[in-house]
Amino acid sequence: MTVGELLKEYRVKQNKSQKEFAAEIVSQSYYSKVEKNVHRITADDLLLLLTHNAIPIKNFFERLEIDPH
Repeated sequence: MTVGELLKEYRVKQNKSQKEFAAEIVSQSYYSKVEKNVHRITADDLLLLLTHNAIPIKNFFERLEIDPH
């Protein structure tokens, strides 16, 4: 599972819009592209999103599949 796919899963579970989930940490349009794996998100912004949305960082990264390429 990619960062974008996982973020979307958490957002949908929380019943939030992209704008609510992104919370001005990143713009809604940029966040939308992160979910679609068009744009990457910085580590700083990802951690802010996870914290803002009460997503345990350890749990998020345990579920993440990282492609070494």
